[in-house]
Amino acid sequence: CRQRECVALASVASAQTVNWQVHNLLSKSVWEVQCNQWLADQVAKDTDGKFKMNIYPGGSSGIKGADILGAVSDNLVQHAMAWGSHAAGEEKIMELFDLPMFVPKDHAFRVKLWQALEDDYRALLKDRWNIYLWRIGQESPRMIYTKKPVNTLADMKGMKIRAMGPVETAFTQAIGAQPVPVAWTETYTALQQGMVDGNWVADLPQFDAKLYEVTNYIVDIGNAGAGNFSITSIDAMDALPAGYREKLLSHKDAYFKCNADGSFAGTSKGRTLLTTEGGMKVAELSSKDRAFVISQASPIVEEWQKKLDAESRRIFNKAKAMIDDYNAKNM
Repeated sequence: CRQRECVALASVASAQTVNWQVHNLLSKSVWEVQCNQWLADQVAKDTDGKFKMNIYPGGSSGIKGADILGAVSDNLVQHAMAWGSHAAGEEKIMELFDLPMFVPKDHAFRVKLWQALEDDYRALLKDRWNIYLWRIGQESPRMIYTKKPVNTLADMKGMKIRAMGPVETAFTQAIGAQPVPVAWTETYTALQQGMVDGNWVADLPQFDAKLYEVTNYIVDIGNAGAGNFSITSIDAMDALPAGYREKLLSHKDAYFKCNADGSFAGTSKGRTLLTTEGGMKVAELSSKDRAFVISQASPIVEEWQKKLDAESRRIFNKAKAMIDDYNAKNM
């Protein structure tokens, strides 16, 4: 090996043990958490077990989603998966991918959009929060899952639906349902006890959380999938012993691919699992209802973007230009 590489390897070999906490919202069987576990396994292997990334699934780190940027910025947890709508109260532009009916379903286009905006978000999070952004991803398109059948949107009038974040709350109300804030970890119980009549989420998390046991129908709205951001405390990275940072970041491209592949798998496999093993039935919206849904989404997006600061607006306009171009060619 070259002299510099040998010095770095020797530093890793003699370095102290490092323990990081890794916050995850979902359970350990979901692809996001599995990708974080894969990353943890790689760095442990690279450092003979001295760099330990301890995975906390299902929100077990104790950090609330609404506080995740501050928690990572303050190095309370060192690495996390932040959901856009959860972090919107701290940084509004994080909610861009969650905007109703905004990002097209096409997975290949989504990957291009994530990668196109990655440097912009990375600079913003570094400047404002002292956070390093690994990657942007997105959950599968969000659906509404209900106990009672929904043949038309009119059937949802008055239904209490668990919604996530201000944009989804407004959208739920706009299409005739009653939005109710419920923590993800409490959703099963809320459905079971009748506190809510249904919930928003994507197909694979719906299956993974066994929510098919307390809901029967999939209202196939296909709303924008929740944006998720893999983030790390820059203070934590700067404190790593010599050689550890390079080992960690050497897996960046493979980590991105792991998450992108997981997002695609969630879209392609989740529905089959819900309808076969879960026994759920699909309620397809009519063309009239779907047109109404889209008409209700547009004003919410317009009102949302008016409240952005200058840099966030620049990022939004960049995304919108790509989306408008895609829609013009494919609609």
